[in-house]
Amino acid sequence: MKKAAIIAGSLLFLFTATVNAQTEPAKTTTDQWNNHNPEKYKLQAMPEVITLEKKFPVIGKYNLTDKSGAASEVTITLDETNKGMVWVEGLPQGKFRALLRKAPGTYKIPVQKGADDKDLAEGVLIFDKDNNTLNVCIGCTYNIEDPASVFATAETITEEPVKTTKKTTAKAKVTPVKTWKYSGSKVVETTASVAPMQ
Repeated sequence: MKKAAIIAGSLLFLFTATVNAQTEPAKTTTDQWNNHNPEKYKLQAMPEVITLEKKFPVIGKYNLTDKSGAASEVTITLDETNKGMVWVEGLPQGKFRALLRKAPGTYKIPVQKGADDKDLAEGVLIFDKDNNTLNVCIGCTYNIEDPASVFATAETITEEPVKTTKKTTAKAKVTPVKTWKYSGSKVVETTASVAPMQ
């Protein structure tokens, strides 16, 4: 009988617990940790792919002209081993290299051997991304503070300084450095759009 009383008591306890659970009103408070607002945290559009042309906008093909109007098709490619160096091809001076000084498009042309083992003077190469234009000056000195100043000034001839000794004063031979200035725009290559077949 004791056993029957314990079973009846536990059944009565379970029955009252289930009745109380069903009749208790639900709480309507908001959870402080799970209050996600989908309008506030919308996903942004995926950014465009960062291509090599976006990192180094100077690379590409250009139509350049000099002060006399002679046109040249110039190709600028990135060096395979050094990303701070580009190769310029298509000018009458031959293929030469230019070194990145200020990103994204200011380059210094160092003194180097050009085509036919001729010496190529120092110069400046500046790509204006906003106007999509390229300016090249070979024979101009690279100005660290304002590299574009060589394109604003008139053409100057650089002379060697006069060498003096204790016994005599001698004039050095004047060797003018010829400058070549080129400017032009980048050739924008467009890809053809393909319409789906119906």
